[in-house]
Amino acid sequence: MSEEAGHMLLVYEDPSDHRSISLDDTSSTEESPDETRLALEIANDAIPYIGQRFSTHDAAYEFYSEFAKRCGFSIRRHRTEGKDGVGKGLTRRYFVCHRAGNTPVKTSNENKPQRNRKSSRCGCQAYMRISKSTELGVPEWLVTGFANHHNHELLEPNQVRFLPAYRTISESDKNRILMFAKTGISVQQMMRLLELEKCVEPGYLPFTEKDVRNLLQSFRKVDPEGESIDLLKMCRNIKDKDPNFKFEFTLDSNGRLENIAWSYASSIESYEFFGDAVVFDTTHRLAAFDMPLGIWVGMNNYGMPCFFGCVLLREENLRSFSWALKAFSGFMNGKAPQTILTDQNMCLKEAIGMEMPTTKHALCIWLIVAKFPSWFNAVLGERYTDWKVEFYRLYNLETIEDFELGWRDMVNSFGLHTNRHIASLYALRTLWALPYLRSHFFAGMTTPGQSKSINAFIQRFLSAQTRLAHFVEQTLIL
Repeated sequence: MSEEAGHMLLVYEDPSDHRSISLDDTSSTEESPDETRLALEIANDAIPYIGQRFSTHDAAYEFYSEFAKRCGFSIRRHRTEGKDGVGKGLTRRYFVCHRAGNTPVKTSNENKPQRNRKSSRCGCQAYMRISKSTELGVPEWLVTGFANHHNHELLEPNQVRFLPAYRTISESDKNRILMFAKTGISVQQMMRLLELEKCVEPGYLPFTEKDVRNLLQSFRKVDPEGESIDLLKMCRNIKDKDPNFKFEFTLDSNGRLENIAWSYASSIESYEFFGDAVVFDTTHRLAAFDMPLGIWVGMNNYGMPCFFGCVLLREENLRSFSWALKAFSGFMNGKAPQTILTDQNMCLKEAIGMEMPTTKHALCIWLIVAKFPSWFNAVLGERYTDWKVEFYRLYNLETIEDFELGWRDMVNSFGLHTNRHIASLYALRTLWALPYLRSHFFAGMTTPGQSKSINAFIQRFLSAQTRLAHFVEQTLIL
């Protein structure tokens, strides 16, 4: 429990109200609340107090909810009371701790299976009561009762945000999630991509994977006939709400979606400042559509990866890659990056030369290294680890002369003269070896530390593709 919460274990009651603070009280006796703080010494108005005024009961609820969040619990609306019975309007409301009350025992039904879920309710008596007043001629709500004694532990700030009351999905995020779902991205991938877009640490979105699944399930119920939610329609809806959202697409001769690329206003803004060096990773596919997925990523001035855009392509050919690069340049107002890092793909290399002729093209070292086990493990056997150490040493050398001499010695030492992968690496050395790239700006993304950071950044989004449980769970809106 936080220190702030510890100081807030308080009980205040309107002295004119002599009733019990029991939450089971159903009395409707009208109160005349004291408008003072009852000798309470409070440094600010962050803590509820007797006589505190609110223009509406919703404003009182929001205030108490914020107080509860700081303390380590959440609240819910418990009971309302009217003046002199039914028909006289609402005069009193109770807001209680989310763990107030006790779960009623359900009668068993042999024909209907019951879920054995443990309840969080434990009879907590913390509450805030507000009563309606017209003493000043204008209806308002006054705090007439407040207790902050809890019979359970309060949560730390990094835990309280997981309570259902504080987990919300904004309308803009709902639109993003639905668009991602149409592309076949799994729920875990959606979470990773949203974290990247918002530049938050993993697990710090204001909602959980379960919330996203519930959202998608609710849309399935709305569409029982199985009509597909069109990805293009989703993009157009987002565009209507956010004019700075950008997307481009092409259709094939049958009117089916062929390619689509998109970028958000925040990504375009980030690119304006940090778009001199870009990674364009096209090494992944979406299982639901079996379409290559390209992700544009950069590095900000804090050394943190930032998301620039996505593209789905029907084919991995010169025409498709050229279209993707044109679309990306269009999103970024024609500004091409100084340097771009990609996988080893000759069609992509040619497309970059055509569409971004002033951009220096290089290869992502982590995408090269990821292939090493399949290329060299069996060939080198026990010497594989030693060879890898030597490769990294050569990769990080300062001068071209040292690299050329070292590479020749490495080939001789490990007997790799006829190895086709070694020959290919050497032929492309000017695109990946640091001695050939040191005169170009890559925002540190070619150094081992930052390249690992970028790779981890992309893998957080795509991790579900490598784990069977999530790989088969491709969430489509049908």
